[in-house]
Amino acid sequence: MSSATEIPAGIARAVAHKIVAELKPACERIEVVGSLRRRKRAVHDIDIVLVPKLASPLPLEKVLSGLVERGSLTPVRGKDKIRCFIATKTGIPVDIYIATERTWATLLLIRTGSKEHNIKLARRALELGMRLRASGDGIEASDGSPMMVDGEGKIFGLLRLPFLPPEERD
Repeated sequence: MSSATEIPAGIARAVAHKIVAELKPACERIEVVGSLRRRKRAVHDIDIVLVPKLASPLPLEKVLSGLVERGSLTPVRGKDKIRCFIATKTGIPVDIYIATERTWATLLLIRTGSKEHNIKLARRALELGMRLRASGDGIEASDGSPMMVDGEGKIFGLLRLPFLPPEERD
């Protein structure tokens, strides 16, 4: 979800950190991505990628329900892989992307963006006979088999490109 309203990054970052702190006990991994990770001065929303703990005494859904019940988040829509909310007090859209350990690296990369950078990476993958899934579901070899990657650096390496830190991905 995206909004046309620009929000100062400092405000969005503070809201994102509060949400991450609430969600963290239910997650194996969690990171703020998108424009905030690219260190933009103003953003349109908050993007978070996480891997939920599978056998957690505090399941992710219970934590999200608690945030909604307390009035911190207002639900907009939800699916298996993405949950969209509005941070109630600030009106900032919040998109939470649900990853698995297998999809973590590509989802982190794709959801960090930028859109233009993702297009360049996807084109490069095609040039090399691979496919970088825009959904963040992985990178595939020419035969369609999933390629295991354990970090963004590995994806850049597979694409024979130098690693770029998030703030340089525009």
